[in-house]
Amino acid sequence: MEVRLGHGVDQIDEDGVVVAGERIASKTVIWTAGVAPSPAGKWLNVETDRAGRVRIQQDLTVAGHPDIFVLGDTATLNQDGKPLAGVAQVAMQQGRYAGTLIHRRVTGKSEPRPFRYFDKGTMAVVGQGYAVLQSGTVHVKGAPAWLAWAAVHLLFLAQTGLRISVFLQWIWTFLTGQRGSRLIVNHHASERGTQTAEAPVATLSAASGRSAAER
Repeated sequence: MEVRLGHGVDQIDEDGVVVAGERIASKTVIWTAGVAPSPAGKWLNVETDRAGRVRIQQDLTVAGHPDIFVLGDTATLNQDGKPLAGVAQVAMQQGRYAGTLIHRRVTGKSEPRPFRYFDKGTMAVVGQGYAVLQSGTVHVKGAPAWLAWAAVHLLFLAQTGLRISVFLQWIWTFLTGQRGSRLIVNHHASERGTQTAEAPVATLSAASGRSAAER
């Protein structure tokens, strides 16, 4: 393995990547960089961290703007000396807190205590029927962790019909070993709407067979 630092990727295609003008041939390219946050900090003209996330106060509002709430991975908030991760669990708890705070302000009730994130743990699927789970001092791996992951994901799906659909899809994938795919095909055409000879461009999403709602 050769690690190259200090250079951006100029191009990615079917033959590999081009880095600093040099082509690296590869049939497999794995992108592990993060994504840029919402430009809300620029819109509001307020303080942001190095990644561009808005620095917020303990009540999830922007300093000097008590009527502006910024949540989730658009915001950065330190807890116990470390910034909270930009994951769904943080955003969900922040959303509930902000809703409660707004309701209390509107109804003239006392405000709740400053927001504090309760970390329920972390789960990740490693392979078919195998996952890892960490919650405090509890560490579980293998099939038990996978079953816990599956139960949590089904529980948090919004609709009963969707839960049943995803559950049946999992059973089918487990029994047959087949991996589902969804294709989004973009047929290129000229601005006048006439068709061209260019082949359709297919973008593969959810190749693992999981529904978008699961992610």
